[in-house]
Parts: sequence; structure tokens; C-alpha cells
Amino acid sequence: MAEQTFDESQWSTWLGRRAPNFLTILRILVVPVFVVLLIDPTPVGNVWACIIFVAASITDWLDGHLARIYNAESITGKLLDPLADKILVMSALVMLAAVPIDPRVPAWIVVVLLAREMVVTGLRSIAAAQGIVVAATSWAKHKTAWTMIAIPFLLVHTPYEIGGVLIDFHACGMTFLYVALILSVGTGFHYGYLLRRIWTEE
Repeated sequence: MAEQTFDESQWSTWLGRRAPNFLTILRILVVPVFVVLLIDPTPVGNVWACIIFVAASITDWLDGHLARIYNAESITGKLLDPLADKILVMSALVMLAAVPIDPRVPAWIVVVLLAREMVVTGLRSIAAAQGIVVAATSWAKHKTAWTMIAIPFLLVHTPYEIGGVLIDFHACGMTFLYVALILSVGTGFHYGYLLRRIWTEE
């Protein structure tokens, strides 16, 4: 039997089809590093935590992009990708609320955001078990976007002068987070309404 060989295009395809799950797993593995940086935060540690969070967020877009290009969507990927996102965001919010001496986010906001995620995920899982697929709404995507914007600002925390303008990163981050909070509660009730209507019509 002739030995099977791979040309450059085949290697590219082979790597491309495995890259999405690799990036997703990498996103989960950087969470402990991210958490350690926030246990006893310093200005330098804050910046590194922000860099790690932003880089991990970019891999979220990149793994989905590669999965579509190489038609590499899998059951494992569909399970791990949203799980990795939730672990990353939840870790960031919990650590921001748990910063020693000067918590950067009120704990009640974190409780509301995390409770909403668990309730919506549970409702969508129940619906999926009955063969009902509830896609993410456009407002829910806006909620996610505002959350992902708010967290880097809150991670930097310290005011910095950029281009001659002093930017209060904490104040900006809290403003964005309140927008995410309003959208989170609103979309949570909307999902509940959609699912109630679906089950009522059965």
C-alpha cells in the first residue's frame, strides 16, 4: 500500500478544521492566568488582564470564522464554544466584583447578569430537548457586545491619558456595563415570553 502523503493545501485544510476547537480550548486555558492577575491587581497586571481578555475575545470570533470557512462545525465545538465564552465572561465579572479593598463592579450586578445567563440557558436547553430551537435575538447579541466592551475598560480601571485626553476607564466601563445590564434583563424577559408563547401554542 502506498504511503499517504499530504500536500500543502491538505495540511492547511487539516489544520484549519482543527483550529476552531483548539482556539476554544485555549480560551478556557487562559482563564486561570487571567484570574491570578486579578487576585492581587496592579496597574501592570490590569493591563495584562485586559490584553488576555481582548485576545481571548478575538479567538471567539476567529474560531467561528474558521469553522465556517473549513466547514468544521462539530458537536464538540457547539458545546465548547458557548461554554468557553460563559466561563471567560463569568470569571471576569466575578473577579471584578471580588477585587480586594476596592471592588470594581457591584456584586448585585454580577448576580443579576449571571442569574439571567443561567435561566436563559436552562430555558433554551429545555426547549431544545423538545425540538424547539430558540436562536439568539439581535438585542441579545447587543447585550453580549456591550458586556465584552465594558469588561476591558473595567479591567484597566486606572485613568490614562490617551492623545492628550484623560480617559476614566472605570467610569466608561460602568456606563457600558449598565447598558449591558438593561439589555440583559430585557432580553431575559423576552426569551421567557417567546418560550411561554411557544409552549402555550402546543
